[in-house]
Amino acid sequence: MEGHEFWQVGGGGGGEAGLHRHDSANQRLIQKVTRLYRMAQFTVVALLLLVSGALALLITVGLGGRCHVSPDGETVSVSFQAKVSADSHSTDGNIQQGTGRFEASTDVQTPSAMLTVHRGNQTVGKYLQWETAHCGGGFHYSSGDLVVPRDGFYRVFLQITYQSNGEHCPVLEMKLNNKVFCFTASYPIDTILLTSYDTVRCSKELWTKSLYTSGLFKLEANARLRVTATYPKFIARNHYEVFFGAERLP
Repeated sequence: MEGHEFWQVGGGGGGEAGLHRHDSANQRLIQKVTRLYRMAQFTVVALLLLVSGALALLITVGLGGRCHVSPDGETVSVSFQAKVSADSHSTDGNIQQGTGRFEASTDVQTPSAMLTVHRGNQTVGKYLQWETAHCGGGFHYSSGDLVVPRDGFYRVFLQITYQSNGEHCPVLEMKLNNKVFCFTASYPIDTILLTSYDTVRCSKELWTKSLYTSGLFKLEANARLRVTATYPKFIARNHYEVFFGAERLP
C-alpha cells in the first residue's frame, strides 16, 4: 500500500514537470512567431516606403524633364515646379509663349488640295471644272477656282490626259496646251504659272496623250488658281489621269 502511494506521488511530480516544459515550449514558440510577424510588418512597411519614393522620383523626372520645341528650333525645357523667383518671371513667360505658339502651329493642318476630273460639264466659261478629292488646311474650291488659304510657298501641279473618244477631230494635227493661271486681288489679271504643250495626230486608231507640269511658287492668301485646256471634249474621264492641286511647303 505504501509502495502504491509512492508511485502515485512520483508519477504526479513527473507529469507536472512535463506540463511545465510543454508550456515553456509553447511560450517560446509564441514569442518566436510574434517576432517573425513584427519583422514581416516592418519589412512590408519598408518596401511600401521604398516603392512610393521610387514612384515619386520617376514622376518628378518624367514631368520635370518634358521638352517642347519652340518655333525658332531651340529645345525648351518646361518645369512643373511651383518655385518661381522674381528674376525668372520674364523667362517663364517667354517659355509659355513659345510653347503656346508651338501647340497652335501643330494644331493647324498643312494646306493641301487635290482636284480630279469633273464628271459632267468640263468647263465654266473658259476654265476647267473639277471635283474635290481633298481640300485641307483652309483650301477651298469654287466654280473652277482653287483658293489659296494663306501666304507661303506652294507646289502647284497639273496633269491632263487627252484621248480619242469618238469625237471628230477638228484638225488633223491637234496642238494640246494646258495652262495654270493665278488671279490675285493685288494684281487682278490672270498670270500664267504653268504651261505644257504637245501635239497629236488624229487618226482612226485609238490614241492617248498625257501632259504633266508642276512648279514652286510664292502665293498670297486668297489667290485663285484656275486651269485652261485646249480641246476639253478629248480630256479623259479617269481621276488618276486628270488631276490638279497644290500643297504648302513647311
